[in-house]
Amino acid sequence: MSEPVSETRTPNVSFERERGVYATQVTRDVAHAVVSVGDDALRSSRILQLFRILAEANIPIFLIKMHRSAVTFAMAGADVARAEAALASAGLKAKTRHDLAIVAVRASSMRDLSGIMVAIADALYSVGARLYGTGDSHNSVQCLIDGERVQAAIQALCQKFHLEGQAAEEASLKTEGAA
Repeated sequence: MSEPVSETRTPNVSFERERGVYATQVTRDVAHAVVSVGDDALRSSRILQLFRILAEANIPIFLIKMHRSAVTFAMAGADVARAEAALASAGLKAKTRHDLAIVAVRASSMRDLSGIMVAIADALYSVGARLYGTGDSHNSVQCLIDGERVQAAIQALCQKFHLEGQAAEEASLKTEGAA
């Protein structure tokens, strides 16, 4: 016979957070680029070339998406001119959109929250904040939107997730860009 297994409960410790959204964060002066790489046999080499050029120019990029004939990514607004020039020198043209912002929604157990992306998208849509890109991690969803819609977006998200009167934490991008 086996001995009964006793269940021990660990008391909540102070660093644990309740599940659910607990904060928003804004990163301003972000740009979004679309670079055509074609869909022919040289597509892969153009993609590698694109990443090498930006790495050699010390231009950090994020929210990278590879599509059939293009690569899209975000970068600090201060890096746009250098990125466009570096890419143009290799025959690659970037179509860029300026004055965007990343609004991040934070939750300690993001993957345990059912329907979180729909709730975020609905809140952003309700105030006319178009999504240009998204990303996620274990504790956040990042949404790239028009910079002019940030305040309305934060208010809608705070209302949706019951974050009464909380302002968004401001974040900044580190860049090698112009002074």
